[in-house]
Amino acid sequence: MAALGQTLIILTGGIDLSLGGIVALCNVVCVLSMNPDSAWGFVPALGAAAAVGLACGAANGVLVTKGRLAPIIVTIATTAVFDGMALLLMPNPGGSVHKAFAKFLTRGYSGAAPFLLFILILCLVRRLANSTPYGKALRAIGGSENAAYSTGIRVGKIKFRAYCLAGLLCAVAGIFLSAQMNSADATIGKNYAMNAITATVVGGTAMTGAVEDPLGTIAGVFIISIINNMLNLFGVSSFYQFICQGLILIAALSLSALHKRR
Repeated sequence: MAALGQTLIILTGGIDLSLGGIVALCNVVCVLSMNPDSAWGFVPALGAAAAVGLACGAANGVLVTKGRLAPIIVTIATTAVFDGMALLLMPNPGGSVHKAFAKFLTRGYSGAAPFLLFILILCLVRRLANSTPYGKALRAIGGSENAAYSTGIRVGKIKFRAYCLAGLLCAVAGIFLSAQMNSADATIGKNYAMNAITATVVGGTAMTGAVEDPLGTIAGVFIISIINNMLNLFGVSSFYQFICQGLILIAALSLSALHKRR
């Protein structure tokens, strides 16, 4: 989910390093807002998590578009803010979630429910990016912001919505994590931004905004997951895994730049 959100941001030629912080904050808010003893006690929690994710994305969007600040600087700063808020709300991992909610998002419909929900969201994001005027505007901005502006595209509005959508997708990721872990952890998102960027670039999205299909992002997620699982299988230290992931990102960026020159 976070990688799909990162794809929308990178389509505009920007970047969002705060996705992990948004995921963690939404995870914490979801669990704290949930009433495990009420039949519908999970509904307010879903709304609260979605609202927080949307608000975080909107904050990034306002700072980038209205403040005319560099996305990388803005999202480094907001990462600290979101991480701090999550830790303030829940200094230590804990909490519990609604049993029916957790069961549905992990084992519902014999385990198919989470997969089907993910496919639905992927199809919606793919359609948005490939088959709508908004998606075309995203690509135009990523190609050349000045050229897009000269053709009448409302660059600021389009970019703002991209950050809002990314925040909302992070909220969905935080909700899924709440069900999977049956608890909350304010530090859960510390590697999400790096993973999302790597998966997005490996999947074919150039940092300049060029992209073939959001399906490539999902392919990138699977590639990174397979590599990480293989490293875990062979007992490779997590420190070396971070090094490996960094090298993969550098290689993907280099290949993208080489392809662009040709």
